[in-house]
Amino acid sequence: MNCSCEVSFSRWARAAAITLAAFVAVAVLPTLSYAQESTTLVQTQSAQRPASLIDAWLSFPELASVEWPFAYLRADTTSAREQAKREDLFKEFDQLGWRLKSGPYRDLAGVIDTWRSRLSETERYREPGDWSPAWLMAHPNQSPPLSRVAAIGACEPPSWVEVWDSSGIDRLEWRSGLALSDLSRRDGPLELHGVDQVAVVTPAGAIEHHGQAAFNYSDTGVSPGTRVIAALPLGGEAFPWIRDTIAHLLAHTPAGSACRELNLVEEESRND
Repeated sequence: MNCSCEVSFSRWARAAAITLAAFVAVAVLPTLSYAQESTTLVQTQSAQRPASLIDAWLSFPELASVEWPFAYLRADTTSAREQAKREDLFKEFDQLGWRLKSGPYRDLAGVIDTWRSRLSETERYREPGDWSPAWLMAHPNQSPPLSRVAAIGACEPPSWVEVWDSSGIDRLEWRSGLALSDLSRRDGPLELHGVDQVAVVTPAGAIEHHGQAAFNYSDTGVSPGTRVIAALPLGGEAFPWIRDTIAHLLAHTPAGSACRELNLVEEESRND
């Protein structure tokens, strides 16, 4: 899948989105009804199945205001697949938690509880990638089959960067020019004691690994909505696996707030 980590469109992409929005203004669209599901997600039910994913976007509420790095889609099997992976992670947490609580690492047991609590809040998962109309028009042969798409959605751009490490979860305000190295400095929020590598999840859901030790060090720019995950500073194969599984789940979690969705299947036929 193609992933875009840029917060702004290229001129061509923005022009394509404006053209689509203009088309929406004159097209005959189905009546859309809104239902407030939670404080962060507004759902809309499509009146009829569109012919293509681009047609689905043409029916999306307030299309012209969508920031495409924070748009997403959900496939018909996405949530069931990711919830199963989350359950595997939680089983590992259970095995690890009782050992930490009975040893000298009680604080790390609390960190695991914090991670579990946050991951438990996710009810819907996305398919990472760039699903904007501009990308779909440029790659017509790579558009997913509409029959497999359960919903499309978009979130308001976040103003934060999130760090998951041995201190728990820390969310801080993003600023222009922010880099991974800014987070890991002595006065930064990222705890790297005993950590050789971190996983960086971009807003579009790409996962990158960056070394943080002297022998493998690398730096990268950090966009709003980025999540950085460091393994617990303990030996063993389980801890990098936990880091990467958390990164995988966060990559499938939309970055942003006030998300809204357009459902493309009937309520009773959904699998997630």
